[in-house]
Amino acid sequence: MQENKILNKDEIGDKIKRISYEIYEENFNEKTIVICGIENNGTIIAKKVIQELESISKINIEFLSIELDKRNPLKTVQLKDSNIIMKDKSIILIDDVSNTGSTLIYVLSRLLQLQPKKINTAVLVNRDHTLFPIKINYIGLSLSTSLNNHIEVKFKENDIGVFLT
Repeated sequence: MQENKILNKDEIGDKIKRISYEIYEENFNEKTIVICGIENNGTIIAKKVIQELESISKINIEFLSIELDKRNPLKTVQLKDSNIIMKDKSIILIDDVSNTGSTLIYVLSRLLQLQPKKINTAVLVNRDHTLFPIKINYIGLSLSTSLNNHIEVKFKENDIGVFLT
């Protein structure tokens, strides 16, 4: 199957920078925000967002990695650092691609149990095929694709980009 590169490394960096500024604009009054990345690519993007936020703001940022089995998400949403207190904090949930919204909705249901002040979501690519009532607050790129298309985000050293197959 043929791959079409739709974002290169520099364009991904630009999208992450813009998302970071939007997050800062919405949260500049917060003392602490919690950035949550869904493993694997979501955590890579989350760490890049944290680097950008640290360069433009004085907000205290905590990082949380979230692991889940996308085939059985109800039983497998795991918060990798359970020492972070989320009660009354602003949380930003980050993933690479939003297809149907199911991954984000399952993780959100787990995060809501921790009584945060608010939760916003960010994705590098939003495919606009949402099947669940989820709103993406920060979007790098929106694509109207067919259900047969696949979006892959790669962060390998010599192969960084967003690809449509």
